[in-house]
Amino acid sequence: MKKNIFSFLLVFTAVLSCFSAVSAEGKITSNKFTLVVDVVQPEGEIKPSTLRFNIFNEAGEWLYNQHTEINSAGRLTLEFPVPEYEIGAKFKLVATTGIKYLNYCDVDFALGQEFFVETYAFRDADGQLTVSDGAHIAVCPLFSIDTWAGKAEDIVNSNHIWSDTDYLIWVSKSNYMVSVFLREAGSWKCIKYFKCSIGAPGTPTITGQYRYYQYQTRWQYDGYYVGPIMRFYGGYAIHSTLINNNGTDRDARVGKMISHGCVRVRPENIKWLTYYVPLGTKIYVTNN
Repeated sequence: MKKNIFSFLLVFTAVLSCFSAVSAEGKITSNKFTLVVDVVQPEGEIKPSTLRFNIFNEAGEWLYNQHTEINSAGRLTLEFPVPEYEIGAKFKLVATTGIKYLNYCDVDFALGQEFFVETYAFRDADGQLTVSDGAHIAVCPLFSIDTWAGKAEDIVNSNHIWSDTDYLIWVSKSNYMVSVFLREAGSWKCIKYFKCSIGAPGTPTITGQYRYYQYQTRWQYDGYYVGPIMRFYGGYAIHSTLINNNGTDRDARVGKMISHGCVRVRPENIKWLTYYVPLGTKIYVTNN
């Protein structure tokens, strides 16, 4: 259901305006409208997009168009400069691009569907004036469904791959992909995956089922090194891409057939693997 995405933010939040004023007649006025937008994390990878809003007055007259870029989950703020108005006025807003839908006051609105916001002001028991000339909404951004994780889970589970630990590593040579699984309720759940390079045509990476049997800090060469090392069969291992002795990349390529048979992954990924994956874990290498 959509609403579980917005369970943490489904109520109107007042926006305190520093641009509001009190006229000689005692009326509170403002010349802007502020829209606070919480971009929630969807069940997939966020697609960069441009969020655009049109704002209209209560009579339906167009006032302004404002936009901002969505690249990640988080909070954004849109400010609409509008003709001076008296607090208590209503505005109509319409999102025209950049999201799947939005939620305001526990109600979902589709892209292109209008919703109304009423500005207000009040004094608390101490006489402190609070002015709300804006609104607070949550939006579901555009996103892509993560299909690799599901495909990877189907393959290793349908082949009934066993590991002596609660972790499993699958190396798919044709996809240049290393996938890591955690055992959950008797089946494998893909928790992380990343690109790799494999053996060159003359020195191919072997296929089959192996056991991670030795950890080594690094293999040192003339002017560069690889490491950490996860050995799984003789001299075959998963290790970092090539790193110069000064710590810079010597050859950071992944997605290539370039090694002497080992599986190369980016340094941050091999560090993650050696931190979480214990000795004895099954390493499953396939051509597909």
